[in-house]
Amino acid sequence: MSYISDKESAKHHFDSIAKDYDYWKEKNRYYHDVIKSFVLRNIRPQAKVLEIGCGTGAILSATNPSLGVGVDISPGMIQIAKAKYPQYQFYSTPFENFQLDEKFDYIIMIDVVDHVYDVIDVFKNISRFCHPRTKIILTTINPWWDPILDLMEKFHAKMPEGPHNFIEKRHIKNMMELVDFRVNFSGYLLLFPKKIPILSYLANTVGIRTWLINKFSSVQSLVIQPMVRNNPDLGYGASVIIPCYNEEGNIADAIRRVPPMGARTEIIVVNDGSKDKTADIVRGMQKDYPNLRLIDYSPNRGKGYAMQQGFAAAQEEILMILDADMSVPPEELLRFFEPLNHGKAEFVNGTRMVYPMENQAMRTLNLFGNKLFSLMMTYIVQQNLSDTLCGTKAFYKSEYAYYKMGVDKWGDYDLLFSAAKRGNRILEVPTHYKTRVSGESKMKTLRHGIHLLKACIKGFKEIVFIPIQKY
Repeated sequence: MSYISDKESAKHHFDSIAKDYDYWKEKNRYYHDVIKSFVLRNIRPQAKVLEIGCGTGAILSATNPSLGVGVDISPGMIQIAKAKYPQYQFYSTPFENFQLDEKFDYIIMIDVVDHVYDVIDVFKNISRFCHPRTKIILTTINPWWDPILDLMEKFHAKMPEGPHNFIEKRHIKNMMELVDFRVNFSGYLLLFPKKIPILSYLANTVGIRTWLINKFSSVQSLVIQPMVRNNPDLGYGASVIIPCYNEEGNIADAIRRVPPMGARTEIIVVNDGSKDKTADIVRGMQKDYPNLRLIDYSPNRGKGYAMQQGFAAAQEEILMILDADMSVPPEELLRFFEPLNHGKAEFVNGTRMVYPMENQAMRTLNLFGNKLFSLMMTYIVQQNLSDTLCGTKAFYKSEYAYYKMGVDKWGDYDLLFSAAKRGNRILEVPTHYKTRVSGESKMKTLRHGIHLLKACIKGFKEIVFIPIQKY
């Protein structure tokens, strides 16, 4: 294999293989199906999508965009793409020179950094096509596979790679900081790029998450977003959801202590079949709090169901959960709101494991269980989580529309799993953990521990043992 000496070398190579490009993709269909599955689980349909290095357009088309634009350095590739997918826009040009007056929700870059002369120049130009919430889905070849791929080419087992860079993931991360992008997620794909029944499946699900073993994967994967300088206010409002079951001693103070946030703050109390005066207290406060709404139903159906009712009724873009027991002080909701309103993250999770806890706020057995579940969740979602059971969380309503709920009775794991599957950056915010003022905790250590273990197993199946779709 040769290395890129100038901007024209890659163009000549891909022009030379354009007529056989789809043949090679079909020959190594398992490899390309895994890549496409990774891309599609990070992109919502009917979005504005730009693909850089689009080849003949198959991945761009699979995203089902409302606006689809493909750019490739090879005129031969673009000619084929235009014939196959006339409903989308395709341009043949070095991306460093590409110009279009449009912002995109997603930008796809499959093995692009392997074939450009200067990665930093490419990302400098990418900035002009990004709004604060644009996601860039990127894959690149693991440099350790260079000799293996060279051997496969000699036996005509794979597409000719042509002149290329082989850049380690850590160096890509460093370059992103230089051009004001942040890495939301980084991982590996394809420990075995060929389909070997059972073995490939285990290697490409469990193996790519196992420390040290995953370093031998053939593909490095990242999800990247613009790092917004000066953190401009995005102008969002907040919907604070307070699920309640028998919280008459806490609910009034919880409502009073919710701080004003952003353009508008609404408070939605969901009375989950309480047998006390919780709902009556909320009704009595509504005349003094015009932003206060009540959802009241019976019988009790659990916190997860209550949260879903609140989310469905919410009118603001930033959704927030506050436990009525105020074990996390309501004033600290501002710490959850600000990162979302300034585009720093897409999901904010509270962690009670940073500051000292108030006496007896969390029992020893619960603390041990929480740490154990945090380790399990970190392995599954491939993002560091120190506290998976903090009830205070915040995220975008537009992202929640694609979340899957109803597996976990409490809702915490449904939200975390869904955010991870969407490639969302989960930012942890330290909170102070206080002793409940009134009433008793609804969490029963053994019974709910078993339930959460089942939720983890379900998440393991859905995220780790994710089936590879055929396209």
